[in-house]
Amino acid sequence: MASDSSQPSELTEKSWAVATRNFLTGVFLGGVPILAYLWLSVDMTYGSWAAVGTGRLVGAIAVPLLCGLLSAKFGQRVIRVLSQTLESVNLPF
Repeated sequence: MASDSSQPSELTEKSWAVATRNFLTGVFLGGVPILAYLWLSVDMTYGSWAAVGTGRLVGAIAVPLLCGLLSAKFGQRVIRVLSQTLESVNLPF
């Protein structure tokens, strides 16, 4: 009887682990192009991070979080799209 009650918790733990992994993957794939854009714009203008502006910094935080939430909800479909987008951006590094 004890093994019957532990199975739903194992499934819940596995689904949380998969959702967490998808969320972190989505945040990473969504954040790399934005961080590269901000980093290059600050570096090429010889400015500071304060010159970027609050709106852009909030957007730079919100977009990867949104990508992570979508990845956690829809899984590999969103991760595949983000990965293809990252490949097509042609970052300089």
